[in-house]
Amino acid sequence: MTYLHPKPLLLCGALAALACAGCGHPKAQPAAKGEAPTPVVQTALVVRQTLERTLPVSGTLRVLQTREATLTPPVAGVLDALPVRYGQTVQKGQIIAHLATKTLAGPLQQAQATLGQNQVQVEQAQANALQQQAQTRTAIAQAQSALAGAQAAVKREQAALTGSLASLQNAQQNFARQQTLYADGLVAQKDVETARLAVSTAQAQVDAQRQTVDAQRQAAAGQKLAVQSARTAGLQDIVKQKDVQVARRQVQNARGALATARAQSALYTIRTPLSGQVISVGAAVGESVDATTKLAVIADLRTLVLELGVPSDQARQLHKGQIVTFSAPGREGKTYQSIIYNVGAQVNAVTGTVPALALVSNAEGRLRDDTTVKARVATERRADVLVVPKAALLTDPDTGETSVVVVGTDNIAHVVPAKAGLAANGLVEITQGLTAGQRVAVSGQYGLPDKAKVSVQPAAGQGSNHGP
Repeated sequence: MTYLHPKPLLLCGALAALACAGCGHPKAQPAAKGEAPTPVVQTALVVRQTLERTLPVSGTLRVLQTREATLTPPVAGVLDALPVRYGQTVQKGQIIAHLATKTLAGPLQQAQATLGQNQVQVEQAQANALQQQAQTRTAIAQAQSALAGAQAAVKREQAALTGSLASLQNAQQNFARQQTLYADGLVAQKDVETARLAVSTAQAQVDAQRQTVDAQRQAAAGQKLAVQSARTAGLQDIVKQKDVQVARRQVQNARGALATARAQSALYTIRTPLSGQVISVGAAVGESVDATTKLAVIADLRTLVLELGVPSDQARQLHKGQIVTFSAPGREGKTYQSIIYNVGAQVNAVTGTVPALALVSNAEGRLRDDTTVKARVATERRADVLVVPKAALLTDPDTGETSVVVVGTDNIAHVVPAKAGLAANGLVEITQGLTAGQRVAVSGQYGLPDKAKVSVQPAAGQGSNHGP
């Protein structure tokens, strides 16, 4: 808006006063007969405060990808228990789900029973050594059969291990590819974490399979000893010692088998790797699940990231360190502040926006993931500066010089040159010409001559001595 610079002419003052009287301003006291009416002005105080220019943007609250875990079963099965619900707080290591282990109960019990039996056999082997001589031939046949079975089992488990190693290699290659794509900005961090989890799962399967192969090899080794013992048995001492060795080997084998069964059973119990809240439950008890099933998503909501979408033509106003103020649905009257820590370098081709990120403290847990918020970014901020309502500033159309009308305690108006700075929210910064506590005219001052006597009325919503 262009303002007329006040001219020190009495006639102009009279005309302005008459104009004010007819344009809705409070009326002055009637002038004496033959005198011009006193001009009426509204005033506001010059005050010191922080002035900010803000940019309105929209954003979405997200969980930090490093503080979120999507839990999937490492093996296929039937979901037997899911003892968590949406919104529940869980602790690291807490059981989130359990798969039915009916097929594992038999082998586990058998491995435990076998270990107990073999431990007893170690004690009985020495007492029964002499009696075993008559059964040498039978023992040889049985040992050979058992050895053949153990060797066949080793081959099967070795083949399975080869398959597990191939799966691990594929998972590692996929993880490397996801890291490369993430570095290029083509995939999200959660895709990298999913690939990382796949590597961990594949590695766990390889480790378990290796244990199984080792256990079977130990079993085969034990059977070889049994064959050799049976063939070379001739003396009581030899038989006795060989039987004892075999029994001890069998104990080791049984312990290996038990460890393998327990490791396999552990895969059927899924625990959370971090503390947080359950933000998603994706399965129900009784369902058949596999490694692609999302049982639950656990997130640490104590710190969230605010993803802002800034129009590309305004993105240059943003930089790291700027303050963001926002409010969330359902939290009316409550505002939150954060600081931008990253501004994207590329424009989203779909939305036409540039992303900007800010960390948000959520210690109370009141804010939720995937919540859309309205925010304002302080693009320019001046602390403790003199400000007046923008309506107080007058601009000379010929020179471009700016001034304000200061009204003294004697109600005498003075035209004062003033330099303006930042303008925002209906206020303007005054960098030169005024001091805090002065009163400036915000209405009725146009064309007012210097040192004119005025009638003062407070600005709307203000007392006579209160600022904006």
